[in-house]
Amino acid sequence: MNSQLLGVTGALMLIGILLQVWFSDPRRAGRQAAMQLPSVLLYAVAVSLLMFSIFPESYADGRALGFSIGGATAFVLVFTTLSFQWLARAGKRDALEAEVRQARQEVERLNRRLTIVEAAQQPQRLQRTTRAHASIRQDRRHRLGIITGNISNVTGVDVWVNAENVQMEMARPTEPTISGTIRYRGGRRDTAGNLVDDLVYDELREVALRTPVAPATVFTTSSGRLAESNSVKRILHVASVEGSPGTGYRQVADISGCMRNVLAEMDRLNAGGEELRTVVLPLLGTGNGGGDPQRTAQIMVEAALDYFRAHPSSRVRTVYLLAFTDLEEQIVRLVLTEHHDVSGLDPA
Repeated sequence: MNSQLLGVTGALMLIGILLQVWFSDPRRAGRQAAMQLPSVLLYAVAVSLLMFSIFPESYADGRALGFSIGGATAFVLVFTTLSFQWLARAGKRDALEAEVRQARQEVERLNRRLTIVEAAQQPQRLQRTTRAHASIRQDRRHRLGIITGNISNVTGVDVWVNAENVQMEMARPTEPTISGTIRYRGGRRDTAGNLVDDLVYDELREVALRTPVAPATVFTTSSGRLAESNSVKRILHVASVEGSPGTGYRQVADISGCMRNVLAEMDRLNAGGEELRTVVLPLLGTGNGGGDPQRTAQIMVEAALDYFRAHPSSRVRTVYLLAFTDLEEQIVRLVLTEHHDVSGLDPA
């Protein structure tokens, strides 16, 4: 027997075994047939080399309607046939595993929707601030994410977005809204907590000289005292709500444009030398504007993805959607996990 041939045979068998062990990992369930094909082929080649080195005189006689095969040739053929029969059974297991996995995903999806229905009965404010990231398929540069809780507890995000009306009239500091929170916490306060210097509001009035502005218009101001308390670098005010006498406020039609304009403004500021990598936005126009939260979340996620596709070198890294209630959290999680271009949602 040729020692070199025997060594090659042993190496092929070892590689085949190692590949099969690796392919048999439970995490690769559902792909066993396709992934273990290389192992089967390696086994077949190894057995062929081994048997023909032991029985070099093996033969295969041709006949009119087929072949009469004997010796090592017959053994190799039988082994190869059995191997591919095993692969066929593995393929059936893969198909069954795929059906089970699809059923589990459907159950999870229905459970998420049931949770949304339950939360919609009486939405609860989230007291705890958490953060999670979702990767974008075929885009290693950018991410989407969710932040829960009151925005006043959010730290380390470069840009806060204020969903403002087309008049650019910020809410009163005592109102429990993001606009009121930004106005109060961004201003200078005395020892009793009274607002004595309305920094963000005054600056917005200076840049928004003529109002009303067009829907989806974005104005940039400093973050006032939020730079010290929450490490916020900029406030972007986007016109996402419009109102009229007697009917009140309503969500603007171009929520997608609001998202695109916010990201474009961040990239404009980045091009000017600023370092704005992260941004958090509420579900625009779903408060006083009465917009549907799920539809709004879907539009905002799609608009962010479209922007990153069109601007792959954008220096914005992560776009967070803010979930103030348990209902908003379930909605944003559902939108992110069910989107075909978004992969995973992991705690930060």
